[in-house]
Amino acid sequence: MIRHWTKWYVPQRRLMPAYLASWLTDAGSLTCKLQKSNQYNFSVQLLKNNWTRPLPDECLSMRVPMTQIAMQREVRLMDGKEANVYARTVIPLSTYQAMRQRFSNLGNNSLSELLFTKALVKRGPIEITCLKLGNELYEMAILGENYRPKELWARRSHFYLSGKILLVNEIFLPIIDWSN
Repeated sequence: MIRHWTKWYVPQRRLMPAYLASWLTDAGSLTCKLQKSNQYNFSVQLLKNNWTRPLPDECLSMRVPMTQIAMQREVRLMDGKEANVYARTVIPLSTYQAMRQRFSNLGNNSLSELLFTKALVKRGPIEITCLKLGNELYEMAILGENYRPKELWARRSHFYLSGKILLVNEIFLPIIDWSN
């Protein structure tokens, strides 16, 4: 059974594994942090870039109607041939329409170039969760992978580009040793 609702929390050290705490709570660019820690070449693998309805908890957190479609961008942040992170960005229709040029040419490029190099971008608070087998976001993250861990840790943040909202979900995959 797929569960569509995910409960997100303000990060508290007692709620998350110590080895992953600095990754879950770092307010900087995850791409930059991965580029520094990767053993092989960092790359972005584009999985999907399409219009769809956001998950119910995503709609609520962005205050968009549950019937409204949004641009969904799914990528894997890679270390050589291994995926470290599955990232899902949800861009509401009004945000996409206002910023079409910025989003339409991303391809296999990192979204962090847009989010962390522009002065007009603000990041909201980080929220975390532990995704379990059967959660829809969990299932999206491991689609096509050869493993099914008991849990996956994730974080999400709202970003505001010139006041327009988007949501970035980042799910940490169990391939690497996150304690480094």
